[in-house]
Amino acid sequence: MLHRSMSCSLCLLLLLGLSGTAAVGAVPAPQAKPREVKIRGYVTSVTSPTEFEIEDYRIHRDDGFALDLENADPEIRFQLEDIRVGVELEIKGLWYPDTGVLKATSIKVDLEQFKKLKHEAVITRMPERREGEVGQAGVFYVDGQRIRLTPQTQVLFAMTSREKKAASDKQKKPSEALLEALAQIRPVTSLDEVSVGMLMEYEGRRDPKDGTIIAERVEFSHNDLEDGEKKMWASLKTELKPANADPLSAGELKISEIGKFKTLPDQDVQAYVERIGRNMIPAHQRDMPATDPSKIPFQFHVVVDKTANAFATPNGIVVVHSGLFSVLENEAQLAFILSHEISHAVQEHSWRQSQHLKVRRSLLKVGAAFAAAYGQYDLANLASMFEGALRNGYSRSLENQADRMGLEGMVAAGYDPRQAPQTWKALTQSVGDSSTDWFWSTHDNHATRRSYLMNELKNNYPDLRFETLKIEADPFAEMAAKAKAVSTGKQKVKIR
Repeated sequence: MLHRSMSCSLCLLLLLGLSGTAAVGAVPAPQAKPREVKIRGYVTSVTSPTEFEIEDYRIHRDDGFALDLENADPEIRFQLEDIRVGVELEIKGLWYPDTGVLKATSIKVDLEQFKKLKHEAVITRMPERREGEVGQAGVFYVDGQRIRLTPQTQVLFAMTSREKKAASDKQKKPSEALLEALAQIRPVTSLDEVSVGMLMEYEGRRDPKDGTIIAERVEFSHNDLEDGEKKMWASLKTELKPANADPLSAGELKISEIGKFKTLPDQDVQAYVERIGRNMIPAHQRDMPATDPSKIPFQFHVVVDKTANAFATPNGIVVVHSGLFSVLENEAQLAFILSHEISHAVQEHSWRQSQHLKVRRSLLKVGAAFAAAYGQYDLANLASMFEGALRNGYSRSLENQADRMGLEGMVAAGYDPRQAPQTWKALTQSVGDSSTDWFWSTHDNHATRRSYLMNELKNNYPDLRFETLKIEADPFAEMAAKAKAVSTGKQKVKIR
């Protein structure tokens, strides 16, 4: 897929008669009619100021129209000549399927993308420092990106709610027994104390030369499992009735607050997905002791559902629809989807989305108190927050983060990350370029997802040796055949 533009260029040459003389008497193939389209995506290649690419769309534009600028800022100037690799655009125009050319009639640019980046992520890899660097200078592999700290970076350390309470208790009741019990509850105070599993919030701008993000400000803290998040985890429980081998019939998976599902009655397929899924869990989570309250108890289930979909709950229940096996092309693509869903749990997206804005949190507290006075609010039912994200999609920034972390998981497990954008290509060919529920619902179309991932590969994996990484088409094909044979069988399971 990464070389689609080459084949499109060849098609164009053939159509223009520049590749040689056509055979005598040959009848030209009918050309598909152009159609009006609207795409949103990231520029993946620039040929000239009037011709560039977004994934496999070859954009041609005239000089005669102006850009439509969203979220204008007097400090940000953007013109047609500023279109470069990595810029996100929304384009309307006529698309010619035979050549891949999209003749633009309008180009919209959201200037928000050029403002300072600000994100939060769980640290999954230790920082790397170049020879000769001193102090805090170095690169952190965080958020699926390379974050460079310089001597000018403002480095801060924050206290968690638990640490603040411990500090308060020490001052109010400084008994020897209490001080001993609270001795281990202390905030991180030095960059040397930073380790995997901690939280890092960073602000900065991307360096267009090497794709790294030059951090202006970073803040580190421990990553405690908050009380509300614990309640969310506790409210999402599973009950599993095993499938029968003779006669062959599906089992049943029940997830409280979510619903019931038929499980695929093929243990080979279930074990296959389980093995790949566990291999995609970040190492710091895999190696965490079972007694650690922050360890996510991941479990993996393949359910009978013809839709090409998957989802994960905050406490690590990963559900894969059997329909994915009819759409995906290889194991690397399945690994990407599993890594993407695992990232939603590891990066605590359900909880973070519910807690995103301080103002919104304050309004929720006021509203909750008002509703509680009338008996209309149940704090224990925090799973409804997750279900809202599950049904309506996570915010776009969190979906992008899950895609970046999905790439990181693929590389760590030895899979070719170029299959990640190809995953959305396969989905487009199967279900079209429209939005559906769950893991692509917040994007206008799959071109956005594909082009975003292609740019992330350029920014964060410029030296990766792709030829050493695996795709594993044959093992996947074997499991896909099993999944299809079972999921299209005559057996039915009555769900009470």
